[in-house]
Amino acid sequence: MVQQFSSANFYKDIKSNNPVERLKNAVKKNNKTVSNPINEPVYGEHSLIPYNLANVVPMRTQLDSAHEKQMYTEILAALSGSNFSVSSQDNVQVSKKLDTLLKSGKLLSASSNDNSTTLKNLYDILKTPRCLGFDNVKILAQTVDALYNPTIITQNFGDIPNEVKGAILSSDGVVADVKANPSLMDVEGSGTCVAASVEFHMANKHPAEFARWISGLTSQNQEVEQKVRLDALSQNVLDAVSFLNIFETKQKNFNFEYTTLSLKPDSGAYIRAQVQNDYWDKGERTILDVLMQSTLMQLGSQESYDSLSDIRGGKFSSNPQGLVETEKTFIESIVENNEKLSIRYQKVDDNQNLVGWECDFNKIQKHIIDTLNIGEDVIIGYVLTNETSGKTKEAGYQNTPDNAPNKIINGHEITIVGYKTNNKGNVTFICNDTDDDEQKLVEYSADFLIPKIHHAAYPVSIVEDDLKLIEAQQSAA
Repeated sequence: MVQQFSSANFYKDIKSNNPVERLKNAVKKNNKTVSNPINEPVYGEHSLIPYNLANVVPMRTQLDSAHEKQMYTEILAALSGSNFSVSSQDNVQVSKKLDTLLKSGKLLSASSNDNSTTLKNLYDILKTPRCLGFDNVKILAQTVDALYNPTIITQNFGDIPNEVKGAILSSDGVVADVKANPSLMDVEGSGTCVAASVEFHMANKHPAEFARWISGLTSQNQEVEQKVRLDALSQNVLDAVSFLNIFETKQKNFNFEYTTLSLKPDSGAYIRAQVQNDYWDKGERTILDVLMQSTLMQLGSQESYDSLSDIRGGKFSSNPQGLVETEKTFIESIVENNEKLSIRYQKVDDNQNLVGWECDFNKIQKHIIDTLNIGEDVIIGYVLTNETSGKTKEAGYQNTPDNAPNKIINGHEITIVGYKTNNKGNVTFICNDTDDDEQKLVEYSADFLIPKIHHAAYPVSIVEDDLKLIEAQQSAA
């Protein structure tokens, strides 16, 4: 399941932290984040991610109206009277999951693009027709599972049984490259770590929005509409318009305050989703994961992604997998409907050697902790070098340019959801990894993780001044 990094241009575009300049540079320069997990993590038992759950707005934990009580009762009855009364993910009774979502504030959260609640969107999944014959109750159950424990979200594609490959190849929506080379469908190590991390973040912090997206993507319209403020992309309106045009977004109702985007998976995603509907095994992506990750990959890759092969095109990367940092930041800003600023912490030379950092350890740690303290997750991109991967001269590896200790060999995206500090002041970060085959959170010491962080995106208020300082230092250099 691990995708080894091989591109000679990984993280080569390092000249500027300015997002508009990066977009212009990225047409000629390429960078890539692929999937490869850090080794030797220490796992802890956590349920419903009990770190930084305090909301900026008050949580509601009581069904107030008769309509809310009716929706809750009908959802509970539909799930309890079905094959999904006990979850296949963890053998937990669905009645317990719904009760937990209610008591945690997730069920009545209205943190969504259209201010609809999680409960309302779950009810829509149950009561309105689903596309391609998907079972309403099954989609509902998978959504409840993901909201109850977002760590089940994975980027593991799963296999396509040989007996259905022929039918897939003869169906509409299969790109020519896959028809010519069916082995492209045998995806072992996916490049969807950015998309899977954003999907996890939505389920973790924006349950109503997560359920709204699932309702839209599995509906007969097969899309979700996202109203986006232009200032969520940039305070400069012309830059925001440039972002939307460069990313080739499909827009409705544009004006110079906001636009409405039509977000859809690629056609291959629905083929993958049907395979997972019929042949899902525990540890593989669900129908939800397939459609959410495809939609986010499409958004980031300028509508160039193919779910059957996990291959993307687009302007910003000649490497056929994954998303680059600027694409990740664009996705996060669209999903959050708030501007995110990404900081590249590492200095990397043209030969992909790690040669230094833009910020010191304490500054990076402060950026992360300050963001966690306002109730946000932090999705980071980290890299491994030959040295941090154990490929050292002492371990028997020849000291050549390709085996230089600081040579970057791969990278991955994970989500920091919380932290804890011991009596000596040492910080441990609580993280989620969508590629570690574990349905639980993982703990990394700050000493271990921070030196590996290449980039991370934050709310503007957290890092704006530091980003300006970094850019000034780069200009002076």
